[in-house]
Amino acid sequence: DFLFHVKEGQETGIGKNVVIIGGGNTAMDAARTAYRLVGKNGKVTIVYRRTIKQMPADLGEIKAVIEEGVENIELASPVKVVTENGNLRSLICRRMKLGEKDSSGRARPVEIPGSEFEISLDTLIPAIGQEIDIDFAEPSQLETQKGTYETKIPHVYIGGDALRGASTAINAIGDGRKAAQEILEKAGINGDATHSLPRQPKEAEELMLAKTKRIPPQQVKEIPLDDRQNFKLVATTLTEEEAVEEASRCLLCDEVCNICTTVCPNMAFHSFETEPVRYELQKVIATGNEVTVTESKTFEVKQKYQILHLADWCNECGNCDTFCPSAGAPYKEKPHLYLNRESFEKEKDGFYYEQGSTEPCLLGYQNKKQYKLTDKGEFLYFESEDFGMSFNKENMQVENVRVFSDSGFEQDMEIAAEMKVILTGAQSFYQGTKKEITTN
Repeated sequence: DFLFHVKEGQETGIGKNVVIIGGGNTAMDAARTAYRLVGKNGKVTIVYRRTIKQMPADLGEIKAVIEEGVENIELASPVKVVTENGNLRSLICRRMKLGEKDSSGRARPVEIPGSEFEISLDTLIPAIGQEIDIDFAEPSQLETQKGTYETKIPHVYIGGDALRGASTAINAIGDGRKAAQEILEKAGINGDATHSLPRQPKEAEELMLAKTKRIPPQQVKEIPLDDRQNFKLVATTLTEEEAVEEASRCLLCDEVCNICTTVCPNMAFHSFETEPVRYELQKVIATGNEVTVTESKTFEVKQKYQILHLADWCNECGNCDTFCPSAGAPYKEKPHLYLNRESFEKEKDGFYYEQGSTEPCLLGYQNKKQYKLTDKGEFLYFESEDFGMSFNKENMQVENVRVFSDSGFEQDMEIAAEMKVILTGAQSFYQGTKKEITTN
């Protein structure tokens, strides 16, 4: 409420002595805002029960708070608020010390008996977290299915902290963008920018080479510390020349990212090139002796460069999760390609390329059910224990269906389209491996 009132230009009446409880970004924002309101003779204090090094706030925010003169009292826990004639007078705190590590791996703060001390104050601002205030739906109605931001309430989408719990602004922005794209696709609207400036395409090798060079960012100038008890912009705006120079540092990750391939210590990611495609997929329904082929959904690959996760080589260290610029976890989200047939059959998840086959062939599991896709040259053959189907390689349209199951089935072709793309990646991986072995 405090930050909201200040933003709205409302009177806060916080007085000269303000105490903030907490160590996150919200606490830092509240402290820096209060500093701009208390005046030259005022004082702002942050009380945090762990050490400054353990504060979850961004380092830049903590540094700014310290530079601006806000006092940080670490290893202190609030115990009691003292009032006088209905007004706040002080806050009683107790000193803490670090004890054994808790479930998060951080040393747990433990109270020191008899270590109470008092801080005079006019206003106390707790900034120890936030809660989602959604009063129009039950929590169960706001659950989502994997791969979508749509809740169980039709046409209602969710993202950010409401979906993830306490997280970052960049995650919330990413969720909003992806949810918007999903809404546009569902409405049949093309959301691609039509007025973007033309950009000369670059080769993957050139883009990957650019990622090996460290170019320092433009140093943003800040106003002097003695001119900050106001709401002027602390960081000054870049000049046009500086902005152009800063923009030139862009690594064009929308064309080629591949960060996960460079940070994985086990080399458990394979980047491959495929042509962007868009297929209008079908669904095959077999009931008794009748087979029906209906329109289903659109399958689209927009990016030329894709990633396979080599499951056998991965130890799930999380490096790729840490460095992924799209807030993903590649070792979980990228298609899993198994190099060992035994591991593939044990996990019943992901894909396996059959080496030595006379025709390129990929096995895959979805919902513990195994499928097989074979490149027959002129067409693709897709099969399971229930059916065998031939596809047109150009548009993934069903050309022929053979039914093996007496109980019937209903099969969406999305898994077949995915396997077609992954088959390309698996072939490029093994071809690249053979080249390396021959060279060495």
